[in-house]
Amino acid sequence: MFRTRTRRRNGEGPPMAVRTTERVTRTCCEGTSCGCTPGTPGAPGTPGAPGAAPGTPVPLARRAFLALGAAAAVTLGLPPRNAVAVPADKGLSKGRLAAYAARGAATRYGSAAAQANIGMPVGGAGAGQVYLSGDGRLWLWEVFNPDSFPNGGADWQGVHYANPLPLTTPLRTGFALRWSGGRRSAGPGAAGMGDPGTGSAGTRTLDGDGFRDVTFTGQYPIGTTEFADPAVPVAVRLDAYSPFVPTAADDSSLPATVFEYTLRNTSDRTLDVQLLGLAENPVCLRSRREQPTVLGARRFDAAGGGTGIQHTARAGDPKQDPRPEIVFEDWERTDYTGWTVSGTAFGPGPVTEAECPDYFRRDGALGITGTRFVTSHNFRTGDSTQADNQQGTLTSRPFTIERDYVVVNVGGGAQPGRACVNLVVDGEAVASFTGRNAETLTEHTWDVRAHAGKQATVEIVDRMAGGWGHINCDRIRFTDTPGGKPLDQLTDAGTFALTAFHPAATARPSLAAWDTPADWFDAADGPAEADAMTRGLAGSVTVPVRLAPGESETVRYALTWHFDLVNRGLFAQLDGAATLRRHYGTRFADARAVAALLGTRGDELSAATREFVRTWYTDSTLPHWFLERTLAPASTLATSTVHRFDNGRFYAFEGLYCCDGTCTHVWNYAQSVARLFPELERDTRERVDFGVGFHADTGAVDYRGEYGRAVAHDGQCGTILRACREHQMAPDDAFLTRVWPRVKKATEFLIGEDGAGGAGNGDGNGAENGNGDGNGAAGGTDAAADGILEGRQYNTLDSAWYGEIPWISGLYVAALHAAALMADDMGDDSFATRCRTLAASGTAQLGDKLWNERYGYFEQHVDPAHADAINVGRGCHLDQMFGQTYAFQLGLPRVFPEAKARTALAGMFRNNFLPDAQAYKETSGIQGGRVYSTAGEAGTLLCTWPFGGADTAPGSGDPTFIGYFNEVWTGVEYQFAAQLMAEGMVDEALAVTRAVHDRYGAGKRNPYNEIECSDHYARAMMSHAVYLAATGYEYHGPRGHLGFAPKLAPDDFAAAFTAAEGWGLYRQRRTAAHGATSEIEVRYGRLRLASFATELRGGGTASGGGTASGGGTGGGSAGGGDARPPRTSVERITRAGRPVSLPGHRTTVTGTRALVTLSAPVTLERGDRLVVTFR
Repeated sequence: MFRTRTRRRNGEGPPMAVRTTERVTRTCCEGTSCGCTPGTPGAPGTPGAPGAAPGTPVPLARRAFLALGAAAAVTLGLPPRNAVAVPADKGLSKGRLAAYAARGAATRYGSAAAQANIGMPVGGAGAGQVYLSGDGRLWLWEVFNPDSFPNGGADWQGVHYANPLPLTTPLRTGFALRWSGGRRSAGPGAAGMGDPGTGSAGTRTLDGDGFRDVTFTGQYPIGTTEFADPAVPVAVRLDAYSPFVPTAADDSSLPATVFEYTLRNTSDRTLDVQLLGLAENPVCLRSRREQPTVLGARRFDAAGGGTGIQHTARAGDPKQDPRPEIVFEDWERTDYTGWTVSGTAFGPGPVTEAECPDYFRRDGALGITGTRFVTSHNFRTGDSTQADNQQGTLTSRPFTIERDYVVVNVGGGAQPGRACVNLVVDGEAVASFTGRNAETLTEHTWDVRAHAGKQATVEIVDRMAGGWGHINCDRIRFTDTPGGKPLDQLTDAGTFALTAFHPAATARPSLAAWDTPADWFDAADGPAEADAMTRGLAGSVTVPVRLAPGESETVRYALTWHFDLVNRGLFAQLDGAATLRRHYGTRFADARAVAALLGTRGDELSAATREFVRTWYTDSTLPHWFLERTLAPASTLATSTVHRFDNGRFYAFEGLYCCDGTCTHVWNYAQSVARLFPELERDTRERVDFGVGFHADTGAVDYRGEYGRAVAHDGQCGTILRACREHQMAPDDAFLTRVWPRVKKATEFLIGEDGAGGAGNGDGNGAENGNGDGNGAAGGTDAAADGILEGRQYNTLDSAWYGEIPWISGLYVAALHAAALMADDMGDDSFATRCRTLAASGTAQLGDKLWNERYGYFEQHVDPAHADAINVGRGCHLDQMFGQTYAFQLGLPRVFPEAKARTALAGMFRNNFLPDAQAYKETSGIQGGRVYSTAGEAGTLLCTWPFGGADTAPGSGDPTFIGYFNEVWTGVEYQFAAQLMAEGMVDEALAVTRAVHDRYGAGKRNPYNEIECSDHYARAMMSHAVYLAATGYEYHGPRGHLGFAPKLAPDDFAAAFTAAEGWGLYRQRRTAAHGATSEIEVRYGRLRLASFATELRGGGTASGGGTASGGGTGGGSAGGGDARPPRTSVERITRAGRPVSLPGHRTTVTGTRALVTLSAPVTLERGDRLVVTFR
């Protein structure tokens, strides 16, 4: 989950205390208040009970789900105290399940509270982060390359689930409406707007303050806000987005947010309307506090008829005749004389660097200016595990502000308000600095000219316990001459533009005032430049529109930005870190240039984005809520989790600033990027996993690239599987040809691990965290390999497990199948055979050796030599069949036997899907767990203990990582749901997915921010796998194969699909027996097809030829069911509507699957359709 160089586990960061796990002896609550029902394993034949037939699913129509209690445990010969019951009633009535499967309508949010929680990312992929609120405002604004963690990620707790971020913004942007000439309405006006006007004339902001009735509909990538008010004769619709065109990464990576306002005259008179956009200058938003800065703005005309303003900044003039510098504090003593001390965090006095623990210097020297400094990481007690749990403050003597700047050297945690250095004036902290989750002390400057002559104190604060809950402070000085940097070395220096694409637009670069909406329209012109310390600068762009009664007009605006110098300290270990910039900097010189592209290509990009939204949401037959939820995590691309650099590298944290290195074991789950922008994932496989992170001598793949020089076994398997995915999402074999030798070597590494029992891997000191080389040669042989891994297996639960683990060995078997498929495509027949032989052995052992008939699921066999390692043992682990989910998605042979897999899925749903996931952790027997569900919220727990094992699962492992078992991770829930869907257990799949959707309803929190460890967590993009499973999607670009086997309402079905070079809509209608019509419509790019597969109603095995008229003759032999091969016709219908026959195809039916093979590949262009008719 999270492992990073900035936290000490095995030699990294401040160590944490290890708590003893308390055994829970009761099986359930004594009464019935929690809804738990102690039960029995059921009679023979009950799913999951002793004697149950393998593959027997749990029918959801029966609400009395099994719950294992003490009596059941006794039946199985287990101590009753080890068994932990789960609620029998899942709260899933037939009516509720039917509602989940119904088409329904798009989700609309009308309450102000819900709209304030909404934060839809509306920037380009890898171009920074900005949110759209439910009432049409922009907020958060993290496009300026922060040097710390202003919006979370520092503590790895994912605190914004329980406490969502409030709607805040560091700069003012917005839109307003002014009208005149309409009919006066009797409705009430909006209060507090400053002469807002009603009826015939007025001014309103376009947000919840300006309009009474506001509704939001989110269909990512477009957020739609509708504004209406009885007192306003104009109804307004806002569609906000950044261009999002799958398979076109550059067009989808623009540093821009587009606003399309549609104004409709609802009165019976002609209206003169003005639409105004306002933008405050945000250039040097942070650094203007640290050095003299002058803000500026200029009007410009953009190509394509755009008019706008571009905000800039320049260095201010140095102070003339500066006064001598004052060193207020240098800490060159052993006590805190002159300071008021509270609490225990700071110890008896300043410390030397030599006194600090070794882990304090893991990033090098601390950069102390003298010999001593202050730290609240109180290691002096001798118990470093408690060092970050101490709290306290240091408060200086009062002083008069007599210089222009206060300069402080600060390090430690990035914990605003909790671990920081504050300047306090009149009892208020007027400035505050934190560390950057690094111990090294760096210089921070406060511009205090506004407080000259006032009394002040410096307050050093530690009010936080836990990782990075400390602050380091060195020299404090007062000066008139801050060091400063040239603007081209400042990460928040750049340009920011507001543009309207309308011939009548007028721009005002600077306003004298912008406090009220009336000021936006009526204030005098402001200065061309402004001292950033004394005032800000804001400008406007206005578009006049005349509307007849009932008439509408759409006006397009854009906010664009250009801050391409990244904070290179956040990426210090990456190859080329010293020169990294944002990718968009290679394409655009400034924000105005981005606006120019939108001016020339805005209609095209808008049409493509809207076409994708229409294809995904409007034209699909899948439930609206399901479409919203499965695509929402793809918005992670437009957050600070994801970065795209000027060298072409796609790079990502696990979550917002949480855990470096595009981690193999977390990104193993993320499916959205590969299916929407496959070139980005192909580059990552080639550049990183099989590039800078690859060990050619062993085949080991470093799981965090440059940040984690060791193998995570689930990630190693996943890298091979993802190489297969990237190959299938490519238009030809070029990618696989380049990487195949390394893919093969990576597979051989796993085979060696299999044969050697894991010896040789991860033996370096702290290898998981990049502090040692954990990639020794495994030294195993095929003769010893059996398809099951047994040795040390480091994984996404941040620990090394040992023994035979269904989860990781299942991924290994899937990886072997994927390697065999790729070997086929590379003509490496012997290696393909080698992999398939091992995979077959692995599947046999998974189905026999690791299957527990009494439990009804697969169990880990713990290595007795490593009983102290964390394990799931008898637990019901949600990821136990992850490899099968991948096999379905990639069209690979089965990993787990079908009947037992279905039985296990039923048991996992029964045991892990909980109507109140939070309540279960209180009795689970496992201590800890972060909060990703709150009281009363349904969720699917990572592991439960219906047959005991919670007492032995922790071993002597880290309590933090043990607590994961008590958590709900949306990415793992989606993994489970995807397999449920693929196996045809549709009700269960929808129930699991809907629980996530309900937890992330805007009434509670941001629907676009699925949290685990930090915000916008990459694992959540496993949601795309649920969508793929629902459509039964199969695709192999180089082979030209596309297929579908829909799971929801397959008789009348439609859904979007993506391919290597384009995307479109698939439709099918089925009638009795073999009768069906399938239609593939390309709506963007192109699609090369050589074969197509779908599922028919009938069964059997048959084959036959076909002609364009459907007069194929039957051939082949029957295999049961209706063996008559269907008569098929295949037509390509061009964009102009002209049908083109495709004769000579061949149709083969196996069971219900029909495969149509064309006599020659055909390429469909945008607007073309391929229609296959079965009779």
